[in-house]
Amino acid sequence: MRVELTADVFTDTDDPARRYDPNDLYVLLRCFPDRRHDWVTDLAVVAAVETYLPKHLPELADTYLALARDAMVQQAWTGTTQQGDVVRVGRADLADHSADLCRPAVLVVENSSSDGGFLHTVASALRHERVVTALERHWLEVHSAGGSGEVPKVAREHAVRYRRLIRVVALLDSDSLIPGQRTANHDQADKLAAEKITVHVLALREAENYVPHRVLAGIGRAKDASRRLTALKRLTPQQRGHLDIKNGLGSRKPSAVEKQRELFQDLDLAVQLGLRDGFGDNVLERLAEQRGRVTEQDFAALGDEVVAELRTLLDKIASRI
Repeated sequence: MRVELTADVFTDTDDPARRYDPNDLYVLLRCFPDRRHDWVTDLAVVAAVETYLPKHLPELADTYLALARDAMVQQAWTGTTQQGDVVRVGRADLADHSADLCRPAVLVVENSSSDGGFLHTVASALRHERVVTALERHWLEVHSAGGSGEVPKVAREHAVRYRRLIRVVALLDSDSLIPGQRTANHDQADKLAAEKITVHVLALREAENYVPHRVLAGIGRAKDASRRLTALKRLTPQQRGHLDIKNGLGSRKPSAVEKQRELFQDLDLAVQLGLRDGFGDNVLERLAEQRGRVTEQDFAALGDEVVAELRTLLDKIASRI
């Protein structure tokens, strides 16, 4: 996150009436050299740092002063000094913000192994270094909810652990059987957003619907995989996006069959038979095994809107890291 420490954090710190625990400042400062957070500075802050650090942190004064100056120059060149996404930290809320910013951000998913692997693979393929680094350095923790219905509950349990800045993201499948269908997960997402919890509901049915063809081609016996994939490629993007990738067409309940009747009514018999069985329950795990080999082009083959949505998801997560 982009963090601005106001000048008063570095001034009058010896005044008993204005004293605070300096450890809150020192812990937060440590987040800047490794780029866990980006330091936003200006001339007043740099001047305050020049006075404060040689007295209180003499061994590190040169390092942090250089960081403060570099940050000011960088912001001047990029024009980011006036952006509204800055977390402003003053003397009065230093302790709370230090606690919030120095603990990991949290992503709540249905299953941390499968959905977490999905996220990590997508971030790697789309070269979203902020999310990849956060996962590898444990600045972002992925927590299982144990089911889509439990995601809101677990997200709230993590949210209350933050004092001021809720750094929690919830990821929900849409469970939409047809394009544009609003489900209970959308209602839950609205409630979470009202509680300042960042949330993303997938546009397609489930995370499995985003798995590229090259991954699905390697699932199961070669002959069966080829038959299923050939049939899958004959679907329209809307049909593919709302097919039950794990279980196929043969697993649909009567209510789902009726809801999807118009969506799938033009499928010929060969496609119906080819997709009668799905690709199994471990589709996301197989995707995770391909991390580093799956590329942006693999996701783009599913449609430009797929890559655009995945980038939006990653940016939402990055905004809380």
